[in-house]
Amino acid sequence: MPTIRVPALLKYYLNGQTEVAVSGQTVAEVLADLTRQYPAIQPHVFDSSGRVRRHVNLFVNTENIRVLNGLETDVKEEDVIKILPSVTGG
Repeated sequence: MPTIRVPALLKYYLNGQTEVAVSGQTVAEVLADLTRQYPAIQPHVFDSSGRVRRHVNLFVNTENIRVLNGLETDVKEEDVIKILPSVTGG
């Protein structure tokens, strides 16, 4: 099964875990499975329209999905999908 990793900042929404196994063949399917398993994370990844929040970056292994096929990027059993919110400040 593919794995999703989140930074410590988001582990609260995954019952204290920073890594969880998910199912799916695309990034979209993997994220759908993640939010089915852990509904509390949904508003931290998706906006009210159901789109991935602008400040959330998604990677399959080391590649940003923006340079791949977006949410339709294929995911293999051994892949790691990373959810990394941008950090801003002044």
